[in-house]
Amino acid sequence: MLLSTKSSIWLTVTGVIFIIAGIAVLAYPGLTLESLAVLLGISILITGIAQLAAFIGNTAEERGWVLFAGIADVIIGLFLLLNITPTALALPFIIGFWAMFISLAKVAAAFSLKKRGFKNWGILLAAGIIGFVIACLIIYYPVFGALFITAYVSVFLLFAGAMSIAEAVFIKRILK
Repeated sequence: MLLSTKSSIWLTVTGVIFIIAGIAVLAYPGLTLESLAVLLGISILITGIAQLAAFIGNTAEERGWVLFAGIADVIIGLFLLLNITPTALALPFIIGFWAMFISLAKVAAAFSLKKRGFKNWGILLAAGIIGFVIACLIIYYPVFGALFITAYVSVFLLFAGAMSIAEAVFIKRILK
């Protein structure tokens, strides 16, 4: 996790994008898996670009993880957008592993906050663990997940958005 105003802004932007995407999925539950693949591809691609923007110009020791997460999200987003039909069939697994990756990154950010002496690091740790559990459910029950994917995805997107905004607030508090 990078401790800068720039990373705080980009985390907030990422959080808002996730929340908007989560609300859109809830508002239109009849979306096909292909439409959902497009929506997620765009969201993940924008998130990756935001993470790469946060990486540029920062010198914190943890910046390698931000670069890695940004590159991974750009690749995943492009893959989703360029392979819609095959991606739609594999969507429960793709979403599950992506959610797992995001959640583990939040767990790592929580321990970074702990190392810096931030008292409320446990909130981000709990959020990362809950996200990881949701990701495991998506992967473990792919048929059920395919039938109810909009509910899973909307919950995770809303949760990921809240996690990103919480992380941004923590960074702002540390910088004060």
